[in-house]
Amino acid sequence: MKEFEIVVNEETEIISVNDFFTFSIKYHNLSSISDTITESEKIIVRWSTTGIWLIDDDELLIKEDGDWKDVSEEFSFFLDWHNPDSAHCSISLRMLFNAVVDGLKYNKWKTFGSFHEHSIRIIEIAQHYREKIIQEEQENIQEKLKEILLKESFRDLVEFTRNKSNCKSIDKIRKGFEALDRLNNLKPKIPQDSQFIKDKKKQITKVPALDSSFNKKNLRKRNGVSYLIL
Repeated sequence: MKEFEIVVNEETEIISVNDFFTFSIKYHNLSSISDTITESEKIIVRWSTTGIWLIDDDELLIKEDGDWKDVSEEFSFFLDWHNPDSAHCSISLRMLFNAVVDGLKYNKWKTFGSFHEHSIRIIEIAQHYREKIIQEEQENIQEKLKEILLKESFRDLVEFTRNKSNCKSIDKIRKGFEALDRLNNLKPKIPQDSQFIKDKKKQITKVPALDSSFNKKNLRKRNGVSYLIL
């Protein structure tokens, strides 16, 4: 058994596969000049392959003898050239990557009569993995929409909380002014008119001064205190 690296962008998964595991694509060589078009084979994973790496759906790297090799251009041309339905259903590097991974992880696409060889026809890649790619893209779109909706909901919640707090503050200030007005209304209002003050002064009764002509019998004493009888 050997360790095999499956890398998608920056995420790495290491699995164990048989030392003699291989994966290839079966196709009819349309560029052949022979009368009978035989089925050809292009090997993707060899005995010496120890890793496959997909970057952003449009870059494919294969690890051979410990070194990573970019095979994006080579495989893209191969898939376009030998795909009989390339005009209506193109085959992407991501589809090819998914097919290889299914063979590595789930022992799918095993060649009939062999234990270690795996292969898939080029038309089968489009048939089996086109819908999977569409489903994955839809799931990614839904995840992004959920993130956007979550951010918008959080922003609305923050705005609502801020507005509610401001309303409470303004309401407290308004109630404070109303209480101050009620308190001022409870205080007696003293007119500042000069005529009013003059009239009040006239109502004050002056006590006449005691002189010699004042009859002393009008004075009465009680408990040592003199009282004036008018």
